[in-house]
Amino acid sequence: MQWTILNVSIPVNDLKKSKEFYEMILGPPKNEGNLYQSLFENEENVFFGKQGFGLRLFKPKPDLVVSNYIQSRRSYISILVDNINSIKGNLDRENIHYIFNNSGNQNSFKSLLVQEPSLNLVQFIENPNSFNDNINGWEMGLEWGIHHMNLESLDVRKSMNFFCNLIGMTEGKWVAPVNKGDFSIDPTELAILPLSDNNRGLHVIKPDDGFGWRNNFAHNPSIGGHPAFTVKDLSALKNRLDKEKILYSDAKVYAMPGFHQIYLYDINANMLEINQAV
Repeated sequence: MQWTILNVSIPVNDLKKSKEFYEMILGPPKNEGNLYQSLFENEENVFFGKQGFGLRLFKPKPDLVVSNYIQSRRSYISILVDNINSIKGNLDRENIHYIFNNSGNQNSFKSLLVQEPSLNLVQFIENPNSFNDNINGWEMGLEWGIHHMNLESLDVRKSMNFFCNLIGMTEGKWVAPVNKGDFSIDPTELAILPLSDNNRGLHVIKPDDGFGWRNNFAHNPSIGGHPAFTVKDLSALKNRLDKEKILYSDAKVYAMPGFHQIYLYDINANMLEINQAV
């Protein structure tokens, strides 16, 4: 199965203030076109990226006023696939509940919302034509792209079985640097569904309460899940964070060869990773 990252959706309390925060991180929204935006019309949104690829900030509604609609309180990922019917058939066979949307309109897309075994919400969207296009969430012609989405899983192998055997993805092997930090790359504790040979794609990790302490970080990237954005000038971003007195953990090159990583919280306490190829 072919797949690629469409966007990451991040829940926020105040769209205006959150938009200003992410402009400081990534620059102006610059969202051109609205190819996929109709899929998210149930919420108030701000898009960063191009044609729906990239980042989406959304303001959740109170659960008691929402019917026949699922919301996430965590950041979650939307993934483009070339065949959603095979996913739907596999979920039906295993009696796994999901929400499927297919309006039948010529300009609409089939979409499916499902929770994997550790209850992370994942959205799949079918558009077989997108794999012939040059644009994707990693390379949008902007100064940033989505490197990966990190998912917290209490049972990494169950989660990987879901993604590989029911969704149709292929597991890879974690590539660690020579001077690796103090964390496990045992596939029962950290696994990867790669889109490239530089650890880009989906990361699935068992929460490790001592991760931050052992690596001398103020943040623990193994808990709660997080999106990771690659930027072209991490040093300039660190200067902006220092100026705004925003706390971040400077991990340097410790988990992925050739990538300098930092961790921080946004103004809604959502964990973020920002990295740069070095």
